[in-house]
Amino acid sequence: MTTVIRRRGPFFALLAVLGLVLTACASGPSQVNAAAIVGGKAIAVNRVQQLVDRALEIEPATRTLADQRKLDLLSRGMLRQLVLHELIESYAAKHRLTVESADVTELARQLRELEPLPTDGTVPPTALVQQAVNRAFDPEAIARDHLLMTKIGQAQAATLAVTFDFILIAPGGAGGAGSLRAQAVDKARELAQGLDQAGKILDAEIAGGAQAAKNETISPAQAPEIADSALFGTPANSVVAFQPGDENAGWVVALVRERDTKAKPAAEAPAPDARLSTALGPRLLQSTVADLGVKISPRYGLWDLAGMTVAPSEGETKGVVIPVKNAPVAP
Repeated sequence: MTTVIRRRGPFFALLAVLGLVLTACASGPSQVNAAAIVGGKAIAVNRVQQLVDRALEIEPATRTLADQRKLDLLSRGMLRQLVLHELIESYAAKHRLTVESADVTELARQLRELEPLPTDGTVPPTALVQQAVNRAFDPEAIARDHLLMTKIGQAQAATLAVTFDFILIAPGGAGGAGSLRAQAVDKARELAQGLDQAGKILDAEIAGGAQAAKNETISPAQAPEIADSALFGTPANSVVAFQPGDENAGWVVALVRERDTKAKPAAEAPAPDARLSTALGPRLLQSTVADLGVKISPRYGLWDLAGMTVAPSEGETKGVVIPVKNAPVAP
């Protein structure tokens, strides 16, 4: 079935309200000294530590993380890139994606010319870790991964469409006790009990005046501000809870009804650019995680499917992705 992406509906109004519209495994790996296992391949703890040591040597600003006892951020950043590399390689091989060697060489040259960051503690940890990753890894390897990631996103940026129902868990709402994250996760679990029950819950939320709607259809090109969210990587008949932007308190709980990779682009949607493709790339690797399996050693935390990263604990993931019980398995 080919989805025709409709004009903007209630979900876009929600994004405007939020200010976004643009104008783990408990048991851990079984192999000794493995930081992670991806598709049966072990990533050694020593490899992660080598990259951390190299970052501390060549990027002086990372020493502020050591001073603040936050080197765990750096370790998880290195491990995330090692895991992503395995996922990218698998996806590219399966879909026969390649990149030009000249493009890899040019991007690697630019990476080698990166200037060290200020050491006065003004650089946010997220930016500091990303710079450290870019400088600690072999430039050609990072360049190739980045270019392949962009190509992965580019392949579906214009033709991917997701149809879903959603509920917004917002500050001041009637969601109940606990943090907004806890409320969103609880609501996601409720919706995941079954498709019929989910429909009744959504109807009740809509009737009660909640910020909720059914049968929304959007593409990454229509909503580039959330192209990196789990909404675009979650399979049909699954529920996802995520926060659409770190600076926004609200959480979205969505039941994905259909995920169409051959949708007809909306007439008003802008043409996808490299930034959009790069943001979307990790989302499309969610299916590769399901195919290969990713296990993270408890010393680092667990694999956060919603964030496509390594999270310190289950309560610190960027969201949840839960298959609906007794629902047909999406292809």
